[in-house]
Amino acid sequence: MTGSEQRANGLAWLRALGRWASSIPFTWVIAGVAIVVGVLQLLFHASIGRLFESVLSLSFDQVVDQHHWFAGLTSVLFAARALHIVVLLPIILIVLGTAERLLGTWRSVLVYLTVAIVGNALGLALQGLGIWLNVIAAEEVRSHATIDPLIPVVGTILAASAFAGPLLRRRIRVLGFAALLMFVLYSGMPSDLYRLLAAVVGLLFGMLLHRRRSGRSPLRVTRSSHRELRALIAALVAITAIGPLITIISPNGFGPLQPLGLLFRDTLSNPGDIAAACASGEYSDVCSEAVAAARLDGVGPVLVTLLPLVVLLVSALGIVRGRRVALWLAVAVNLFFAVLGVVYYGVFPSIGTDTFFDLSNGQFDQYSVSVVISIVLPLVIAGLLVGSIRIFPTEFSAGATPRFFGAVAAALLAVSALYLSVAWALRFDFSPAVTLGDLVVDLPERFMPVGFLSLERADVFPSSDATRVLYEWVGPVFWLIVVVAALLSITRLTVGSEANASSRIRSLLHNGVTGSLSWMATWSGHHYWFAGPERDAPAVAYRVINGVAIATGEPLCPPDARAGAIAAFTTFCTDHGWTPVFYAVSADLAPAFRGMHWSLMQIAEETVVDARTFSLEGKKMQGIRTSINKAVKLGIAAEWTSFAALTASQVAQVRDISEAWVAEKNLPEMGFTLGGLDELTDADVRLMLAIDTEGAVLGVTSWLPSYEGGEVVGWTLDFMRRRADSVNGVMEFLIAETILRAKQAGLQFISLSAAPLAQGEGGGAGGGGQALLSVLGRALEPVYGFQSLLSFKQKFRPASVPLYLAYADPLTLPVVGVSLARAYVPTFSARHALNFMSRAS
Repeated sequence: MTGSEQRANGLAWLRALGRWASSIPFTWVIAGVAIVVGVLQLLFHASIGRLFESVLSLSFDQVVDQHHWFAGLTSVLFAARALHIVVLLPIILIVLGTAERLLGTWRSVLVYLTVAIVGNALGLALQGLGIWLNVIAAEEVRSHATIDPLIPVVGTILAASAFAGPLLRRRIRVLGFAALLMFVLYSGMPSDLYRLLAAVVGLLFGMLLHRRRSGRSPLRVTRSSHRELRALIAALVAITAIGPLITIISPNGFGPLQPLGLLFRDTLSNPGDIAAACASGEYSDVCSEAVAAARLDGVGPVLVTLLPLVVLLVSALGIVRGRRVALWLAVAVNLFFAVLGVVYYGVFPSIGTDTFFDLSNGQFDQYSVSVVISIVLPLVIAGLLVGSIRIFPTEFSAGATPRFFGAVAAALLAVSALYLSVAWALRFDFSPAVTLGDLVVDLPERFMPVGFLSLERADVFPSSDATRVLYEWVGPVFWLIVVVAALLSITRLTVGSEANASSRIRSLLHNGVTGSLSWMATWSGHHYWFAGPERDAPAVAYRVINGVAIATGEPLCPPDARAGAIAAFTTFCTDHGWTPVFYAVSADLAPAFRGMHWSLMQIAEETVVDARTFSLEGKKMQGIRTSINKAVKLGIAAEWTSFAALTASQVAQVRDISEAWVAEKNLPEMGFTLGGLDELTDADVRLMLAIDTEGAVLGVTSWLPSYEGGEVVGWTLDFMRRRADSVNGVMEFLIAETILRAKQAGLQFISLSAAPLAQGEGGGAGGGGQALLSVLGRALEPVYGFQSLLSFKQKFRPASVPLYLAYADPLTLPVVGVSLARAYVPTFSARHALNFMSRAS
């Protein structure tokens, strides 16, 4: 990059920064007030501190008893400590600034004041209710001074979410409320409650404002893509991992989940207490309790406390990537937490006692109720994770999850056996000397968070450096093994046969195979069958659903080897008890299937443009020429690129466009032969973006390659979405530019792909199966628009290539139909079926 280009980019950044700064005047006022008060705190620390504590802060006693009615507003304008402004200022500028840009300045002022006053008033009302009910926590915090400028900030951003796009709106709401609830549940201080209530007020207020502006129902629920749903679930898992850290940092809170967090607190011991307790030289109960606390010191106990939480964070990363093994790992860890709570706190016995609900003095045992909540929450999260299994693609390698947990179990056995062997050899270095039974009984405690052990009697205590290292580090070693194994699994580090299979499939595709849809064989969720061990042996990509083996497209092999591959794959399926079908094959394979006494049923039409003869001339291409001319006039450029080459801003815009498209549908996002965001990241896939003069992405298409002899000979359209507010003709412009680029490069064809369940005039044959497909097509048309999509593609004067479903037995068609529906929509349910079938009637 030349110096002039660098200066131009720098000026562009400065202009963009200036536009952003000028668009948030109210945010600058709030930030300025916080800065001025912070400076005054530094200069007049003592007097300012007394003023804040006695007059301007918010508490139940100050408002109700001392009548400081203004405290609900004054307590949110500045930080409690001067140095807090270092953290709060960026939050105010970013979060409140974003809210102001979404709402506008005057709406932001109105919302900011409303959520501050109403949110704090509701918090005080709840405190008053708690005091009236004799809730101990409410009594203890009634005079607690609260100064928190984040209260109106979170309320304002939740209100602004109603004016954001589907992707940003969903993330603000789900992640925002998850974080706020985490603080309420694990900390439970008044400021945490005020923030949550301000967020609720802001959410409702924002919905009301947006409804008055747009006329839409504020309770309208929009759908998410599977990727976005996994991201949200992962965020919830990560928050549950971070939650206990709040209790570690602030152990004196009143949150219902504080008991769960205390399981992860490293309670450090006092050497003087240990010496006093064990001064007699006898191993008494008092001495046992003292050394029980002593065993919690050191790096090892800290690691065994934190590493289970690290495992949850790793599983959250895997959930984002769609790894089922990460999902089950998160389930297992949450069940582990629940079992810890049951065992540690003795919940089941205590529920049956008279002290669990002590109503004799108008109070109930809040701590016991909190313990139950601490156990129920991990169980609820585990249930949520199990219920979301359908939005996760099938693992490439069958049995990947059982193998992972088998490896973890083997590691646990190996580490335990090593610990017991060495500890038994050093048994006289424990105080007192231990038996093998003592070591076995103590073994489970080596792998538990130290908070679990803080009140447990120490029956085994190491007295030498060697036994102390062994005693403290056996747990961390095991959990480190789990972390490493999980990282290797979720990052899909392919080794052995799995890596070889993926490499062989891509090698076949690069050498050249029939079928423009063949690149879909690389998508996640497929299993692979090979005709032999040779690297160029024919292959079939398939997935098994409800006992039906659905082969995606044609066999990956030269044309003369396809018939043999079909027969061999059929034998392979029947040997496994599966019903084989081939989905989206061309008429060229009809002789091979009829030779096996199979039937063919048309299920789609692929539209293919000959790039070598494509022309924009003629009356029928007038609409395409108009779209191109309009784009050029408006300064819209077509950019041919890859996902890896996109800027961070472009990636965010592409995802936002995709989520907005999914949100408009009344049925879940489809998959199988319809790619989504995950499929864009393939290094061989190319994107064509429509970008305006300000750098905004107006539309995006993705193109799958077709190779011959290692060279690209054509591209197949897959992903095609545009911004709802973009100009008409953007998609025509992108597709035409792609075809013209292919023609210039000397490529053979551009496939506009196939629209499932859509056929041209006169397409398809008669019969019950074809009639069923027609019914399904009519039902799905208002939602997914397959027939409309086929009509749109006819603008480019393509050739139509019928695609067929090949099947052996007509009696299996109902089961095959259900399996195909599940392939396209993994979350497809009976409710969805009734919903769209009613449209076809």
